[in-house]
Amino acid sequence: MKNTYPKETFKPGRIDLEPQDFDRLLQHQGTRVRITPAILCPRRTGTNIDETSLNHDLNCPLCDQQIIDLDDLAVEDWAFIQGITIDKTFDPQQRYDVKDAFISTRAHLRLAYWYKIEIIDFGSMFNELILRTADDQDHLRYPAIDPEDGSIFHLVDNDGTKFVKGTDFNIVGQDIVWLTANRPPKNKLYSFLYPVLPTFRVLELMHENRYYYESKDSPVKTPIQLPQQAHVRWDFMAKGSGSDVELES
Repeated sequence: MKNTYPKETFKPGRIDLEPQDFDRLLQHQGTRVRITPAILCPRRTGTNIDETSLNHDLNCPLCDQQIIDLDDLAVEDWAFIQGITIDKTFDPQQRYDVKDAFISTRAHLRLAYWYKIEIIDFGSMFNELILRTADDQDHLRYPAIDPEDGSIFHLVDNDGTKFVKGTDFNIVGQDIVWLTANRPPKNKLYSFLYPVLPTFRVLELMHENRYYYESKDSPVKTPIQLPQQAHVRWDFMAKGSGSDVELES
């Protein structure tokens, strides 16, 4: 194949990488995201560190669905998120779904497994089963966002009774606050459909340890980390995040 590079810039055996150009491209064309470091919650029903002890208290006071998010270390930045639509395969649970994506971040950002990725400026919908407590409020898995049309909040109990936002309950942060005695029965499940930020978990780091040394026009080499790329999955579909616990046969 004929080399088409200009002769004055082509030097055999040398490639000058410019991660700054990629960073600027992500800032101009990317999506605003919030990246939150996370660690696994150690509270399990068993003490074995294996797949058989992943059962976890739904109302664990230490974490949120098996993951402890380090919110005080969260950062906001720009990233490029691309959906995966070519490779569609059945997972071990025989579920056929495409809830995966690739994320590319700027060079100064570091990703790790189970980090939470939230897309800030766009909304999605989440359908959650909630166990009614004895208190005047129930905790949500995700913070509800404020849509333009409040009618997309739908709450119904196991008797088919519907409850109305602003009349029977309100949303305060990440909690449902009940306003009247008209509420689902205690210790019973109810369904809640509500708007959330699209939230992902890092599953794989394809391009994690990528480095080079910048030495252009200088005898001193400067170590530089290149941008990362990771495989992410919707949080509620990610095994280990509290949504995809294997059932005992």
